[in-house]
Amino acid sequence: MVRGRLTVAERERIARTGHERYTAGESWAAIAHDLDLHPGSLRRIVAELRPVEYRRWGQKPVADPTEVARRRDAGETLDAIAEALECSRTAVRTALEATQGLRATRYPALQTRRTPTAAELTELRRLLEQCPPAPRARPGHRDMGGPEGLTVAERCLALVGDGVPMQTLSLALEHGATWVHWLLGKHGLRPVQRQARSTSRRTRSA
Repeated sequence: MVRGRLTVAERERIARTGHERYTAGESWAAIAHDLDLHPGSLRRIVAELRPVEYRRWGQKPVADPTEVARRRDAGETLDAIAEALECSRTAVRTALEATQGLRATRYPALQTRRTPTAAELTELRRLLEQCPPAPRARPGHRDMGGPEGLTVAERCLALVGDGVPMQTLSLALEHGATWVHWLLGKHGLRPVQRQARSTSRRTRSA
């Protein structure tokens, strides 16, 4: 459907809406889609009636760290600060990190991860060699269901509990990526998984 010529009032409304939403961090494409316009047409209208300082490619509005810190100290939530400063919640969090110091990682559990040592791998290979050959299997395959396999599984579980990811350990032992997971399951030793947290239900009052 070809859109007719815009009236002066329509152009002013589009320019105002486009200016406000772009300054708040939305893309021209998203705004134009809602207004049933081509992004290029939207930019031209805004440039003519409401000049705006264009962001560099991929750049997001940056909140003033001092103002963010002041509002946060006063007890405002991140969402309230973002709304007041007309920026994204991510921009507010980034500003806070600029004043409070960037944490080593947003996922503290990752700090405890490590790779197995040479001595640990040597011990595991020695235990694997003590497992009997698997019946009716290709040469070199071991029977992991007996007591020897249980010993290997228990040692793997100890390393996993000490911060070695299952996939990392599996590959270090020259097996498939899920081998340790399979071995622990074979002996009923898989760690209880924590319930995943859904961001769709996250309380955003902090």
